[in-house]
Amino acid sequence: MVAALKKLTGGDVAGRFAAWWNGEDYSPEADDETASDDAAKIASKAKKTKGKKKASKPEAVPDAGTKVSVRPKLSSTASRIAALEAIWGEGRFGPAGAELYNRITANLPEGASGEERKFGVLNTDPAWVNQFVAELGSVPVIAEWRSSCANRYHETHPDFDLITGDLDRPPFEPGSMDLIFSHDAFAYADHKSGLAVRIHRSLAPGGQWIVLDTVRGSATGNLAPAFASAWAEPQLCNPDEIQEICESVGFEVAREEEDVTGDVVQACKTSLDRFAAELESRMADKLPAVNKIAFMQELGWETESWKWRQRAYAGDLIHARIWKFRKPEA
Repeated sequence: MVAALKKLTGGDVAGRFAAWWNGEDYSPEADDETASDDAAKIASKAKKTKGKKKASKPEAVPDAGTKVSVRPKLSSTASRIAALEAIWGEGRFGPAGAELYNRITANLPEGASGEERKFGVLNTDPAWVNQFVAELGSVPVIAEWRSSCANRYHETHPDFDLITGDLDRPPFEPGSMDLIFSHDAFAYADHKSGLAVRIHRSLAPGGQWIVLDTVRGSATGNLAPAFASAWAEPQLCNPDEIQEICESVGFEVAREEEDVTGDVVQACKTSLDRFAAELESRMADKLPAVNKIAFMQELGWETESWKWRQRAYAGDLIHARIWKFRKPEA
């Protein structure tokens, strides 16, 4: 892995990332050893060609008036998005896959498809949006609180309605939505009851809210390493709290909660394995446009964090659950 990364990046960022990936302490000596091997090869080649003159090609000089385009490097925040997509796949800010998508779409209300049905998404990513568009045949309103993610939506879905605001106060118009899907909104919302009130207000009578969220398990332990790369420090609920909050603001349970921890873990494992197998090709596509240092740091933080998060799932510290709530008919 180090050799492939060195070819792409140069410097010691390759060694640091490989150490993160393999769960080892970073050792500059190992990096220096690879560098020494490269230096030896170069020296050997130089010795063989000593005294031989090689004709050099003249540099091409652009014609006067020819514009030479220089592609600007992405900002650090945009480079973070590029790193996430390098790991999880195009349009993804986190792990997801067919099994998890199927679990969610199985919760869609009957007759939800059709252009007349209005739906919203909160705290998701472009891949989730594409999944819903394919299933429902209509265009969602995207609510986003992370500025770098909002910028990415402007690139991937420029014609869609995008509204920005606080996570616990999503600015959907009152009574405008037939369906809303949120991903880890409770995990990162400061005011969880306020979030539920806003979603309830945004739905039309009979409208439904599909909730995919991370909650605490029965075991206790330090979760800081598992969320070190998260967008904010999570404030996780116990599973019962989410249902209690939603019922307290007027929702009724449309479908009992469902544990999808196994689907999230499998999606994570599959994505990380694929990333390792396709490392060179995936990074070669991204590196020319990104802030290289920021990009490599994000790769390290994200992969390390999710390795810890997989352990947290396995150790019963956290779970992933789905709920479906309904706003009663008027």
